[in-house]
Amino acid sequence: MTNLEYELKNLTYRYPEGSFKTQAERRFGMRRIARELHELGFRHMNTRSLKPKHVEALVESWKERGLTVGTLKVYMTHLRWWAEKVRKNSVIPRRNADLGIPYRSQIATESRSITMDESMFATIKVEWLRYALRLQQEFGLRKEEAMKFRPGYAIQHDHIRLKGSWCKGGRPRVIPICTTKQRELLDELANRFAEGSLIPSHLSYKQARQKYGKTTYRAGWRKLHGLRHGYAERRYEALVGWPPPVLGGPHRKELSDLDLQIDTKARLALSRELGHNRIEVTFTYLGN
Repeated sequence: MTNLEYELKNLTYRYPEGSFKTQAERRFGMRRIARELHELGFRHMNTRSLKPKHVEALVESWKERGLTVGTLKVYMTHLRWWAEKVRKNSVIPRRNADLGIPYRSQIATESRSITMDESMFATIKVEWLRYALRLQQEFGLRKEEAMKFRPGYAIQHDHIRLKGSWCKGGRPRVIPICTTKQRELLDELANRFAEGSLIPSHLSYKQARQKYGKTTYRAGWRKLHGLRHGYAERRYEALVGWPPPVLGGPHRKELSDLDLQIDTKARLALSRELGHNRIEVTFTYLGN
């Protein structure tokens, strides 16, 4: 382990921000960056050594390796976190474009949703995992949120509440209970998992996550984030009364002033339900 790798590891433990998953990804990202800087010839660095030349060398190396724009953005997030913690924000340009990283459109042009019926859920033989997938579909939860779901805490009279420790970025939130299917699922969960989370007591979260991946893969299921897309599309239509653009509904520029107000209000509400606070996030799920 290089000196920089050791210091960056300590930095991530000194500032344990975000969910456990976010923290783990950050530690892995910092280790990867430290090793790559070493391979690029920067052999005697510490956390305070970060300079524009290091950032430029990394970005150039990533581009030469053919990394996708999305991956480049993730790596830049790690770099900016490092720079912020050592008070050297100025060594990194504010815009990725200034480093030659192209803009990636986040506006969906077609639906990426999936919906599982009872026969599809039946292919998942692990009971707790089957319930986690149903939570993802009915409430738009992320994988981690669904697995850590604690019925005894989460289920309220007309909504569910999620702890920050379950959620991306450590942001707690509430999601309204609006459909019969949601209520039926929650009743089942309350009866089946009276105490604790969906994850069996003999499994750690890491082990449960591995079980999730292996089981769904063997069952032939891929891109299960599409369950969240499906929730967003259904919820939007329930709020506004027409389908989203990705399902053939009108684009925002085609709406009347009144309908645009309805659309904006619905998108902001949906953004909060999904764990965000920006209307732009809904463009990824619904189109614009």
